[in-house]
Amino acid sequence: MTIMNSTLYKLCVAPMMGHTDKHFRYLLRIISKKSMLYTEMVASNSILHNKRNKLNKLEHNNENPVGFQLGGDDPQQLADCAEIVESYGYNEINLNIGCPSKRAQSGNFGACLFGQPELVAKCVKQISKVTKLPITVKTRLGIDDFDDIKHLENFINIVSEGGIETFHLHARKAILKKGVNPRKNRSVPPIEYEKVYNIKEKYPTLKIILNGEINAPLDVVNHLKYVDGVMIGRAVCNNPFILNDIEKLIYKENVINKEKVLSEYFHYIINNFNNNMKITDFTKHLSSIFKGYIGSKHTRSYMCHELNYEKDPLKKLEELLFKEDLWKNGQDLYTKVT
Repeated sequence: MTIMNSTLYKLCVAPMMGHTDKHFRYLLRIISKKSMLYTEMVASNSILHNKRNKLNKLEHNNENPVGFQLGGDDPQQLADCAEIVESYGYNEINLNIGCPSKRAQSGNFGACLFGQPELVAKCVKQISKVTKLPITVKTRLGIDDFDDIKHLENFINIVSEGGIETFHLHARKAILKKGVNPRKNRSVPPIEYEKVYNIKEKYPTLKIILNGEINAPLDVVNHLKYVDGVMIGRAVCNNPFILNDIEKLIYKENVINKEKVLSEYFHYIINNFNNNMKITDFTKHLSSIFKGYIGSKHTRSYMCHELNYEKDPLKKLEELLFKEDLWKNGQDLYTKVT
């Protein structure tokens, strides 16, 4: 197998519902200057009709480069959304062809579109008429019984002819049958990295980004021998600082000062939080830094829920992060904060 490398999309953070909101992306951008970030997936219908204030999902903090992930199956709706997305200053439109949720299936988007490559290509062509932004696709390797390599090659052939040059491949198929929820779809179907390697070898002119169960910096380095880039997801939620660990290896970046990162994010919270908001929308992204310390389970719950009920949540947060320095010293955090 040919060993290759590339600088484009070398390190990406996957779009993740409930995680990659603008606050988390701001934190990640403090830690990493070179990774490609993505929004949570937003359905095109929700944007156009502003269901549940979905237009708020379009806001960002200039954490470029950042791509906006859209879900949908209507070419004109997706094109209309692309125009809106471009006006907000995003760097890329990413189409979700991988989500296996019931909602996605009922709306005929996400993973079920893998079996409709002609429709995906039509969507891409319509979007490209209204925006100059690059359009990319994130997909699984197959769905249900349509998991042979030939099905994947057929999908790539048709969609790339529609104008897609970059594919983010989650290295497992999606199971759309009843009883297999999105969480199980991240573990039950076996991971198949070799299939992704083979796709890159077969399509050398396309950009192929590998995604799925990549949890260690050295794994990223190894995968980059065979693909253009690596996209990581849950590992970043569990430890945002892993981005710096990876960049030390692939870009020779310096080790960041974690306390400076937390200080900058804390001041971001001060400047953006108001009483009409939940402070836990900001602090839930910090909960993972307490993992492994005494009382961390309770403290992480505090950061994600109970902090909302404090009279002065900013003062409590400052004590927790800096004044007491508890989490670094391994003391019982829960006792102190309560």
